[in-house]
Amino acid sequence: MKGSRRTAAPRLAFVTLGCPKNTVDSEHMLGALVQDGFQTVGDPAEADVAVINTCAFLQSAVRESKDAIANLAELKSSGRLKALIVTGCLAQRSGASLLDEFPGVDAVLGTGQWKDVVGAARHVLSGSEERVAHTEYPGGAVEDGMPRALSTPRHIAYLKISEGCDHRCTFCIIPHLRGDQKSRSVESLVEEARQLAKLGVRELNLIGQDTTGYGTDLPGQPGLADLLEALDTVEGLSWIRVQYTYPRLWSDRLIETWARAKRVVPYVDMPLQHIAQDMLRRMGRAMTEKQTRELVSRIKQGIPRVAFRTNFIVGFPGETDEHYGVLERYIEEEPFDNLVVFGYEREPETPSYDMTPRVPIHQRRSRRARLLAKQQQLSRERLSRRIGEVTTVMVDGPAAGRGGQWAARTAGSAFEVDGGVVVEGDNLVPGQLVTVRITGAAAYDLFARVERSADPALNILG
Repeated sequence: MKGSRRTAAPRLAFVTLGCPKNTVDSEHMLGALVQDGFQTVGDPAEADVAVINTCAFLQSAVRESKDAIANLAELKSSGRLKALIVTGCLAQRSGASLLDEFPGVDAVLGTGQWKDVVGAARHVLSGSEERVAHTEYPGGAVEDGMPRALSTPRHIAYLKISEGCDHRCTFCIIPHLRGDQKSRSVESLVEEARQLAKLGVRELNLIGQDTTGYGTDLPGQPGLADLLEALDTVEGLSWIRVQYTYPRLWSDRLIETWARAKRVVPYVDMPLQHIAQDMLRRMGRAMTEKQTRELVSRIKQGIPRVAFRTNFIVGFPGETDEHYGVLERYIEEEPFDNLVVFGYEREPETPSYDMTPRVPIHQRRSRRARLLAKQQQLSRERLSRRIGEVTTVMVDGPAAGRGGQWAARTAGSAFEVDGGVVVEGDNLVPGQLVTVRITGAAAYDLFARVERSADPALNILG
């Protein structure tokens, strides 16, 4: 009987919360489990083992992760699940306390212990009642040659170029959860990019906690510009997109490389967090207001038709109406294509937790709503000016609930986080680059139809 149980493939359900960096970690854990003989299922109620890869960047993310754990624990208490394993940032942050809070959890594996997931799953399935928590060191999946099962659409993949962060922003817990920066070599990244292209990946998204800091920890200190030049030679890729760039380590060479590369799209994702000088100083951003403004202007001037995405935090301790006013005026003076606004959340274990004076929560919410409303107005005006334009989009798949229409994006929009383009057309294929004419616009999305007679090379990075 023991042998027959071992040969029957255990059913595995995987739940991933948080950012694309977590997605890559999940893909590596999933790849290792599948390689070990586990069979994946979509519904945790049909699984023997459930693994949840959690987020804990903000308290709101902590609450979401705990709610998801509680839901899975209910399945286990009803006898549907045999094993429940918690991994990722909340596991790293809370450790063994999760075993006390959730009696249904069998194992807690921190960000640096992701490779232990196979052993933990087999340990529980063997009948052992020993519950374990391992959070000895922070980290994430950056080892070369590890198994990986892609969870994104076939034409899109993330390439994690580094793990951890050397910056110490006063609001951020990431270094505590992920450790200091650890970069992969240029050679290993190019090789993985080639393998992904052979699998049908057409858009490669480079990610890391700080992608502009790439290589500072490697021998010879190759920079992001060196990596982009190398990846730009990978045949089969249509678009290379870089996310999570940190302002301080941008250089003129990087801007020039970005503009010159044929596959690197003119899209810059740079969380600025604020623009008022006092706020930048209190946030520990290592850049002055003047330096930040000049850098944004240099990038916009140096990369033709660049689309710019950024994040801001409002209601940070000490933020006055004047500070907020500087920020609101800035997004009018220097418009951004894609803008995310967070209301400040106090995070234990960060320097800002004890900072005063604190901005009342109603004021934080009000400032966030005002800034988002201003961005919505600016975005609607900007997109309406594109009606009639001919550009190129990448098809992602059929548009949900829209017969004969397709979800697509220009090069100025990242998958799942920015606005898209709804395209009318027939027989399109995910990953295909299609020339379209813009026919309409909303606050964040565009509408278009395929231009069959147009030159497919026209405005390919629009």
